Amino acid sequence: MAVGLATGAWMFAEYALGLHDSPTGAGRWTGILALVFPALGAWRVGARSGLRSWSEAGREGLLFGCVGGAVGAAAIWLYFAVVNPGFSVGGRTVAAGPQAAAGFVGALVLGTLLTLAAFAVARRKPAPPCP
Repeated sequence: MAVGLATGAWMFAEYALGLHDSPTGAGRWTGILALVFPALGAWRVGARSGLRSWSEAGREGLLFGCVGGAVGAAAIWLYFAVVNPGFSVGGRTVAAGPQAAAGFVGALVLGTLLTLAAFAVARRKPAPPCP
């Protein structure tokens, strides 16, 4: 949930700073930095929570992505429906519903993959010392 809140807060902060004034402006690139939040959250879930198997890691990744995605999708919907309803790309106004749905699906997939990757890195055995 914290990941969805942090990502939503990042998006609203970008808007407040005027970075969303143009679809080709700085906001297009600063949004990529918001990927830090799911990466840190997935590391905490996948590497630090004592998971013992790939199935546990997959289940926790799905849960992580689902909860974060639900909160993030709500923030995306609020942004496009209430805060910045006139946001357009290429002259076409962006609809809140499809953006929120895409955000949820993206968070579900990304959260699962990042959690599995963190689990894989955490369970890797260190190489034996060189003689």
